[in-house]
Amino acid sequence: MLWDLVADVGGTNMRLAASVDGRIKEQHTYDTKANMHLTEAVRNFVEKIGSAPRYVVVAAAGVIQNGYVTLTNAGNQQFSQADIIVAAGAQKARILNDFEAAAWSLVTADPNDLTLIQGQLPEPLQIPPVPTQPRLIVGPGTGLGVGTQVWAGHQPEVLQGEGGHVRVAPHSLEEVEIFAKLAELWPETQMDEGPCLALEAEALLSGTGIPYLMQALEMLDGREPTGMSARDIFDVARTEGNLLAVKAIEMFSHHLGAVAGDLALYISAYGGVFLTGGVLQKNEWIFQDSHFLRGFNQGGRHTKFRVNLPIYLYRNSNFGLEGAINAMRFDPDMQ
Repeated sequence: MLWDLVADVGGTNMRLAASVDGRIKEQHTYDTKANMHLTEAVRNFVEKIGSAPRYVVVAAAGVIQNGYVTLTNAGNQQFSQADIIVAAGAQKARILNDFEAAAWSLVTADPNDLTLIQGQLPEPLQIPPVPTQPRLIVGPGTGLGVGTQVWAGHQPEVLQGEGGHVRVAPHSLEEVEIFAKLAELWPETQMDEGPCLALEAEALLSGTGIPYLMQALEMLDGREPTGMSARDIFDVARTEGNLLAVKAIEMFSHHLGAVAGDLALYISAYGGVFLTGGVLQKNEWIFQDSHFLRGFNQGGRHTKFRVNLPIYLYRNSNFGLEGAINAMRFDPDMQ
């Protein structure tokens, strides 16, 4: 069987799949934070298939330099394209940033996988895909992923970047002390100093950051931190069983909207803003109130621009793997 190996390696899970003629045929998940290294997972998966893949494309949640990556939120995972070629017995390998792959998935995004938040749904998917206006994808997970997909004539392209590390700043006087406490709890995310300091977006807009935000709110309220996970905070906020959890998720929603709106403004994302990742896919209810859209659409002199941008919840859980397939399909070095 002629097949290619695609992988989506995040801070929590490694998902590996066999791609045959651009379709996923077999898939397996490994724990990123366990003792198994990606190269071991690759060897294990190849043994299950029974033959070596032709090519390997890995989407990895980290900064890629010279074909080498260290995962941002799982520092024990470091690997290179050469490592992957050896482990898989493949002809070629390519490492993508995880949201570079997510952006590649937008080339073949199916409207059936979208829930409309603002605007109109796109036209039905055509094969081969047809050019669209620029598209933005944003996904809070272990970190905050951001990707951009554009077209150069009839060739899709993806712009690399680390949009999850842009600045967020207080939106009210009340938030000033919250940001100060967050900076105290997670000092690595502090971007500048002063009474109205700014933080990396991941300090609020990620599964890693939300527990820090909750802890800051509890401490400022004179409470002992409960140590709730991001999942716990979303669950208790949904039932309004904890007012501080409600406040944390309202802040999360508002700042997520503001960051997504700022980035969408920058790239003129008339092709749509796609919100994805496990955090949002499991908590679609947060879009039923006004906090996200208020943050997204408050654009000062460009408010009219922002309210005309379509926004979708992207419910494709395999976007990383499908993006890796698309990147391979349109890469002339892997034809």
